[in-house]
Amino acid sequence: MAACEAKPDYTPAELLATEMQYFPSQHMMISCGCVPIDPIARKIAILRDTVYHIIQLPKGRKNIGEDLLAAALRETYEETGVRFSALPLKVATRATPTPDMAGSFVPGENPDITGGLLNCEVSSVCSYPCIYTGAFKLVFWFAAQGNSTDVPVEGTKESWEENTVLEWVNAHEAAGMMSFKVDGDVIEKVLSDMRNSGYDI
Repeated sequence: MAACEAKPDYTPAELLATEMQYFPSQHMMISCGCVPIDPIARKIAILRDTVYHIIQLPKGRKNIGEDLLAAALRETYEETGVRFSALPLKVATRATPTPDMAGSFVPGENPDITGGLLNCEVSSVCSYPCIYTGAFKLVFWFAAQGNSTDVPVEGTKESWEENTVLEWVNAHEAAGMMSFKVDGDVIEKVLSDMRNSGYDI
């Protein structure tokens, strides 16, 4: 997806003409997930649904009061049975750097985007109507690291997740295996962030 075109010299009329959408809380759903990767083995953990024959990444709804990253890591653990931690990468972000970060990175051409600074910010976001509930769904994706040799813990899945099987696959093949194209895009974004952060992957 192309980035929004920067227009620093916009007029008040153009600002007021911006198309916006409104969703009350009961009509929206926030979900969080991870691209769970073993950086050393260069493998990504995926979930294969043996009933619906869908291959996707782990994700799920956030709990009330839960941080987005915490929700992503919790859901990934529950669905895979493997513990993952946030993977700091040089994610280009429009999140505002704090004053104490000054001097720890080289500003890029666009002063509104911070790049070159290791962080655990959102890597990408997907949105679509939830087919089950009809709610507008936002999925926040993060990069997470784990060990592909760890034995999954039993009993972490919800009842409706019991038909999913964890598989570790080659990082370069994972995107092409996804049933949903956006999941593949999410994977490619994390791999790109890893390469920009010095990983040989």
